[in-house]
Amino acid sequence: MRRLTPAFFFTLLLLLLSSASIQAQTDISGTWEITWEGMRGATTSVFTFQQEGDTFTGTAQIETMGRAGGRGAGQIREVPVTDGKINGDQITFMVTIGQGPRAMTPVYSATVSGDSMEGTMRTERRESPFTGVRKEKEGMRFPRPGAPAGGTPGAGGRRSGR
Repeated sequence: MRRLTPAFFFTLLLLLLSSASIQAQTDISGTWEITWEGMRGATTSVFTFQQEGDTFTGTAQIETMGRAGGRGAGQIREVPVTDGKINGDQITFMVTIGQGPRAMTPVYSATVSGDSMEGTMRTERRESPFTGVRKEKEGMRFPRPGAPAGGTPGAGGRRSGR
């Protein structure tokens, strides 16, 4: 029977540590603009994530829906990001929009690459692709292409094509 040497254990430890560091390389902390195509055109909302290891929480500033001109329609509401999980470059999370029987909880799944992400938002009724771009990371701002040098104006959800 062969005897295991200390060099073998050292090599095994290095392999385990290097594979763990590869998994931990995806960092989603910061402020992101996430855009998806909805029934009323493209919608962009601001998400802020706080990461702890392979989980994260945060908030999303979501534009409320409703009848055009109706009470509450178009207002920005801050809702919590829940069940955030990171597995390599893959993330999943949820937000609950609304209250009671009309509440909706979209599930977001995405692949993160540096300061961008691409994925799918799933609800009970439909599935929509989305893209995301990091705008701020731990106090550092990333200006939006074409934006004035002062940074990204405004916050919250914005619609195009109105």
